[in-house]
Amino acid sequence: MSKVLSIRVDDSILELINKMISYKIAKNKKEAVYIIMEKGINNVYGIIENKDKISGILNSYIKNGLPELPGNLSDISIEERE
Repeated sequence: MSKVLSIRVDDSILELINKMISYKIAKNKKEAVYIIMEKGINNVYGIIENKDKISGILNSYIKNGLPELPGNLSDISIEERE
């Protein structure tokens, strides 16, 4: 049986919860808090940090286009596997 618990959180925790929801890690605040409690706040901060980096890279690609790849990429790939 679950019980209701009201808590106050500081702005940094609320920002973390909102990012978890925006990145679809959690469906709502209740689920976000549960994940934080289950996985630990440091693990969740690590996940959000990775998502932020990925989001930045994707936004850069959207804004500037994909980076130019070397013409001999196939040769480079084959050499790396040998």
